[in-house]
Amino acid sequence: MGAPVGNVSAVSHGATSERKIRPLARNHRRRVLRQIGLRSSDLDAVGRGYLDLYVRLVAKLDLLDEHLDSVGLLKANGEPQGATKFYISLANSARLSLARLEEHVRARQNDPVIDLNRYLEAKRDAPRAS
Repeated sequence: MGAPVGNVSAVSHGATSERKIRPLARNHRRRVLRQIGLRSSDLDAVGRGYLDLYVRLVAKLDLLDEHLDSVGLLKANGEPQGATKFYISLANSARLSLARLEEHVRARQNDPVIDLNRYLEAKRDAPRAS
């Protein structure tokens, strides 16, 4: 029987450990937002969802990269490590979620209704001159 859930000794690669994923995802979130020139508050709920999914997938990939770097991609018998299928699945999911995030951000930036609502909000929130 293995170590109890939540026990750090139970973690092999960490790609399923919330404790390991969360700080990496937070760093990736900051980096992605900085690279695309947005703040989290600039995204709607759907955009934040796409962003969260992407950064969590990339964090898991980082953890698996580290694990595979230490144990090698192949076992002694030449078979791929068990984590390689998981890695490929995560890489594909990250690619697709990034594409979805990009599409969503582009569509939101080119939406005239959103632009009008932003303008009206800014006008409503601006101090009035007497």
